[in-house]
Amino acid sequence: MKAFLMLGILMGSFLLNGQESHDEFDQYIANAVDSFELPGLSIAIVKDGEIAFQKAYGVKSKESKEEMDVNAVFAIASLSKAFTAAAIGMLVDEGKLNWNDRVSQHIPSFNLSDEYVASQLTVEDLLCHRSGFNTFDGDLLWYGTTYSREEIIERFEKYDLSYDMRTKYGYQNIMFLIAGEVVEEVSGMSWEEFMKKRFFNPLEMSHSYATFEGFKQEKNKALPHTKGMLDEIRSYDNSGGAAAISSNVVDLSNWIKMWLNNGIYKNDTLLSLNTHRKLLELHTPIPPSSFDRSNGVNFKGYALGWFVMNYGSTKVAYHGGGLPGYISKIFILPNEGIGGIILSNGETSLPSALMNSSIDEFSAEDSERDWAATYLGFSKRYQAYLEKKKEERTSMRGKGKANIPTKELVGEYEDQVYGKAVIEDHKGELSIKLLPAESIFSSSMEHWQQNTYRIRFKDKFLPDGFVTFEVDANAKVKGFKIDLPNPDFHFHNLDFKKN
Repeated sequence: MKAFLMLGILMGSFLLNGQESHDEFDQYIANAVDSFELPGLSIAIVKDGEIAFQKAYGVKSKESKEEMDVNAVFAIASLSKAFTAAAIGMLVDEGKLNWNDRVSQHIPSFNLSDEYVASQLTVEDLLCHRSGFNTFDGDLLWYGTTYSREEIIERFEKYDLSYDMRTKYGYQNIMFLIAGEVVEEVSGMSWEEFMKKRFFNPLEMSHSYATFEGFKQEKNKALPHTKGMLDEIRSYDNSGGAAAISSNVVDLSNWIKMWLNNGIYKNDTLLSLNTHRKLLELHTPIPPSSFDRSNGVNFKGYALGWFVMNYGSTKVAYHGGGLPGYISKIFILPNEGIGGIILSNGETSLPSALMNSSIDEFSAEDSERDWAATYLGFSKRYQAYLEKKKEERTSMRGKGKANIPTKELVGEYEDQVYGKAVIEDHKGELSIKLLPAESIFSSSMEHWQQNTYRIRFKDKFLPDGFVTFEVDANAKVKGFKIDLPNPDFHFHNLDFKKN
């Protein structure tokens, strides 16, 4: 393996289809899995239409300690987006819709807080994150809630746009959820059925599922580990076209082969050449970060269901996926016939590091960067930053009793987009429930300072939060806001008013 110095080769990887050995790469991954304290990981690399490397590391569960294998199924989260975009592409190929069709042509009830944007938003706009909403806006509507996709879309109609349509990148799960509903309306079959009949079956993806209920029935699965602890498999079926697929590296290798062969798998053309190209073309530019530029990334953006960028002298299409307990990464180098899939049952940045390491190993690129060490350093610095922020908040905590009587806080509250919440008093101890997702968003309330209470939701994925009550000039409680800093869900946008 180029680029990395190893302490020693303790175990070798098996050879596949006469391909060259990648023993050092194998050991590098094994060492990285240990360094990141990751429960388990599975990886496959495709090159020139064949499997060049395929292996599993660690365990499916820290509790059972059952060894990971390449057939183990993981939730792949946002890797689902490329499937939804390709489904739209299939329907375009069949003449059943056009890229520039207005969404309202296929979903007549579709609306947004800005009626003009709702009337002009196209099917293509749904797939490239330029709708006018900020990254992750509205995600609390599907995360852990009992809302159906139809109700999520209906509630999202009230969500304010953050900027003008088609002027800025903003990663949008809700738009892909809507795209899945377009697939249903146009094809006459459910999004789940379409995935199975049009992708999983022809691609021989026999252990892939478009529902979490199907995933739960799979006998060979990697169990999620949230914040390092074994978690249960949650259901996010209401995320549909945005994040509902589960699969393994064996099945996803066939998916990669199709992309590397211009939309053809074996003798079956799933996507026309024009559609295949369009899906991988840059549609929404994203300014490269300083870290990107320091590593030679000069262009970056979103295609349709894929991110695209340059890596050295080659083009890479890629995507990451993340849900509590699962992080994944997929990538293809369409001009070099190389692709890979990395699935993990923990919450680390190792899959991103291994994407770069894999490109270095299997392509003509020749980097001396130890990507695993680099990303591990990022993770440790970020954790230190979070601890510092937590300590600073504690140091600024005021003293004294609550200045609003408990009985005034009790009652029902409502956010016009998200829905209802209740504050209850159990023998002098306050508690909070956000009713759309009360199984995970429930907590006792500890007085913090003044009108603020600390909460710890049941969801282990999230840190501590703070509820601050608002009162009017007569000391009557008007509502509350939630301060729960995290990069994924916008609790700060919720504005609960007392009923």
